[in-house]
Amino acid sequence: GRRQAAAAAAARPQAAVKEAAWQQVVEDDTLANITARAIIGGFAGLGQGEVLAPFRDRYFEAISGVWERRSSEVAQTVVVGLYPSWDISADALEAADRFLSDPEVPPALRRLVLEGRAGVERSLRAREFDAG
Repeated sequence: GRRQAAAAAAARPQAAVKEAAWQQVVEDDTLANITARAIIGGFAGLGQGEVLAPFRDRYFEAISGVWERRSSEVAQTVVVGLYPSWDISADALEAADRFLSDPEVPPALRRLVLEGRAGVERSLRAREFDAG
């Protein structure tokens, strides 16, 4: 019940709610992986792009630290789960490219970000194709 409640709480489309969820998942190094998954599951709801917009750049600022501090399992949950896939735009691809341009990014983290970027790129191409 607690995990479902955490997911439901994170799903509300309010900036303060998203901030609280972000703080828990990104900053609380004691958060259990299963709880992080639940919160992440509610974080990026459909149609919430506007309230999620500030978290795109914050994601790229935070993930190296998450990768360094957390166990590989939890770090992967956070990096994959919070990837800003809600932002289907050229700006989103550029944000990923800026992050990936750092030669110090560990190979496993680079791979996960590349996978997230590829998903956004596919979605952007599909949108452009559908638009005509």
